[in-house]
Amino acid sequence: MTPSTRRAMGAVSNVPAPPSPAGTRGTTRAFVLGRIAPLNPASATPLYMQLAERFATLLAQGQDALVGQSLPTETECMVHFGISRPTVRQAMAQLASLGLITRGRGRGTFVAPRRLDHNLRLAFEDQARNARKRTSFALLDRHALAAPAAIRQALSLPEGAEVEVVERLRLLDGEVFAHEQRYLPAGFARHVTTRMLERHPVHALLRAAIGEVPDRMRLIVRSVPADARIARLLQVKRGTPSLESEHVYRLASGVPALCGFVRFHGDRFQFIAEAEIQTTTQL
Repeated sequence: MTPSTRRAMGAVSNVPAPPSPAGTRGTTRAFVLGRIAPLNPASATPLYMQLAERFATLLAQGQDALVGQSLPTETECMVHFGISRPTVRQAMAQLASLGLITRGRGRGTFVAPRRLDHNLRLAFEDQARNARKRTSFALLDRHALAAPAAIRQALSLPEGAEVEVVERLRLLDGEVFAHEQRYLPAGFARHVTTRMLERHPVHALLRAAIGEVPDRMRLIVRSVPADARIARLLQVKRGTPSLESEHVYRLASGVPALCGFVRFHGDRFQFIAEAEIQTTTQL
């Protein structure tokens, strides 16, 4: 086992596991079916959507306080509302897509933690702080290597240039939330200490290392299944959809300062962007 592997394994083992939905809180019901109005078969709104809307209304009244509590079972919903199992499952799928519930085979359905919004105009850590959440980092590895072609292009580096790759976990209130893989030009990386990597988010890291913060960012967001290693680091099942952001940060001078990839829990996070719409369509 290499030193970097030992460091990585040690860092992961020191990261606390997230609370299990099947734990103590999961034995408490979020609400009882008697609180929900009957469905209307004559309505133009499909039954599954009616059920999803009724559940969503109750969950929205106190999602943060209900996290980990269980919802009525499929069978209970079928009997209470007089609907089929596929209808119940469609409703639950709708709630899951909204980030209101999480489902586990053989474990049941539970109220999910509220998704954290990330307005792309703001630093992630600033938004987390505004939401009264604490961000921290676990450094897995850092080492120099010859920059791969795609990284050279992103950082505008000549052939043969070296970069330093930094790998770390991002934690939110002590729970693993994202995996970061960042590439820094060697000229910047030599100013970055291990202590900085263990303490600072990207903006503060660049300010501490080179005295500047990013002025502009290029971002690509895609959904990718978690491979075995990422699944282990994020503490999810292999193949679980995750959000991957591919990014390049530039300084005010236009010089690329950093590029890389961040993998987030797909059901715990959403990006928000607002931009002017440009169109040439003639009305």
